[in-house]
Amino acid sequence: MTYYLTLFDGKKKSFEEVEHVFNSLYHEDCIITDGEGNTRTREEMKQTHAKKLAMASKCTLLLFRVITFDTIEIKYRIVNDEEDKVVYQLLTTNGDNRVVKARVMVEESLEKDVIVCEKLLGSKFPSPSKNKRESAEGDGKKQQNEEEEGETAKRRKLGD
Repeated sequence: MTYYLTLFDGKKKSFEEVEHVFNSLYHEDCIITDGEGNTRTREEMKQTHAKKLAMASKCTLLLFRVITFDTIEIKYRIVNDEEDKVVYQLLTTNGDNRVVKARVMVEESLEKDVIVCEKLLGSKFPSPSKNKRESAEGDGKKQQNEEEEGETAKRRKLGD
C-alpha cells in the first residue's frame, strides 16, 4: 500500500503505468464504502485514481498501522490543483493480502478557491503582528517630531 501511494508523486501519469500495482493490491470483488455509507466498486475506484494521477496529485503518508492480521489503518494527505484533503482508510485484506473491503473517510477538505485564497493571502499581505509593530514605530516618530517642533518654537520665543 505504501508503495502504491508513492506513485502519486506530483507528476502526471497515465493509469496504465500503475495499473499492475493497483491490480495486485485490490481484489476484483473489492467493495469501497465512504463515510456516508455509499458503496463503490473497484472499477469506480480505478477511475477516481486515474483522474488523480492525471491531475499530478501528490500523496503524503501520515499514518500506517496494522491493527490485526487482516486489517490495516492508513491516513494520507492528497494534494493537487483542485483539492487538498486528508483521507483515512480502514482496509480489510484476504489471505493473499489483497484489499477486499475499504472504508474511506475524508477528514479535511479544502476547495480550489480556498486553496487559491490561502496562497494569495499567505504570500501577498504581511502578517498582522508586523503591521502593529510598524504602526507603533510610526506613532513614536510622529511624537518625536512634535516634541522637536515644540522645542524649536520655544527657542524662537526666547530669541525674540
